[in-house]
Amino acid sequence: MIINKFFAAFSQLISKTSQVAKQSLTKQNLIQSEPMRLSKYLAQTSVCSRREAEKMIESGMILVDGKKVDSNIPVTSENKIQVFTKNGERMPVKQSTKVWIFYKPIGMICSHNDPFKRPSFYDFAKLRLKTDQHIISVGRLDFNSEGLIVVTNDGELARCMELPETKLQRIYRVRVYGTFTEEKLKKIRNGLTIAGVNYGPYWVNVENRQSRNTWLIMRLESGKNREIRKVMQKFDLRVNRLIRQSYGPYKLMGLKPGDFYEAQIEPEIKRKLYLQARKKLQNVQEQIQLEQTKLNIKALDEQSKNEKQIEKQENDQVQKKNLIVNKFKKVQQKTA
Repeated sequence: MIINKFFAAFSQLISKTSQVAKQSLTKQNLIQSEPMRLSKYLAQTSVCSRREAEKMIESGMILVDGKKVDSNIPVTSENKIQVFTKNGERMPVKQSTKVWIFYKPIGMICSHNDPFKRPSFYDFAKLRLKTDQHIISVGRLDFNSEGLIVVTNDGELARCMELPETKLQRIYRVRVYGTFTEEKLKKIRNGLTIAGVNYGPYWVNVENRQSRNTWLIMRLESGKNREIRKVMQKFDLRVNRLIRQSYGPYKLMGLKPGDFYEAQIEPEIKRKLYLQARKKLQNVQEQIQLEQTKLNIKALDEQSKNEKQIEKQENDQVQKKNLIVNKFKKVQQKTA
């Protein structure tokens, strides 16, 4: 009877644990345990859309349990799924994705809403593109800066290009006013800390020296708000002109302020998208494994508690039985 109770309690525990697991996976937007099509799996992990997933499968970019698949097979969270190619250049992108290269003039703000009602670069770009669709700039240039801005209608592509880990190089021509010495150049190259924020180190070269102005070439792999201006100000240098010349594989190509051209999605950018997709999938699968480990530990803890509770009930029953036996013996002794 005790064994039957134990198995009944254990079955309830397993059932309860299974329900908790499903709720947890749903809550965290993870993959359900039942089989689903590979394209749906990739879409639910936010790696890509179903259509893009189907293209990736056709291109041989998906491995399931170490084997390349060429069809939209059913998978579960138990399968090891990888996004894989040698160079990532076959990474599919949405057919509607567009990329434009603009030369932003001075006197425009990269914001959709400005409390000071200054001219918006987005309004200007939409007017030039003759479109009402939502567009996004990859990074920003402040009101007094000019030069290259990558504009796209694809938020995922924009986020990918902005991430510091993608290490897309930005090249700037910077004119500074003030006394520019070799000592200052060395310190700028080494980087510095301003108000607890680390800046640099930087690749910096002097392009041209004038009486009070110095033209510099700077290369950055990430961009904080007004970063170059803050760094120069620390050395008593005022930036009076700042021109972004390139962003990753995209260059101004002789554009004049206000001009633009439509660009292709370069292989380097496709590779960055591919690496981001692979990292997303890896993170999701690691999260699933961690969640399953937590649930297993919780189930073992519950099982241990139930076993202790059952053992206590058995001990209590034995003690009650012993008390009854002892009382019965005492009654027998008295009557004898």
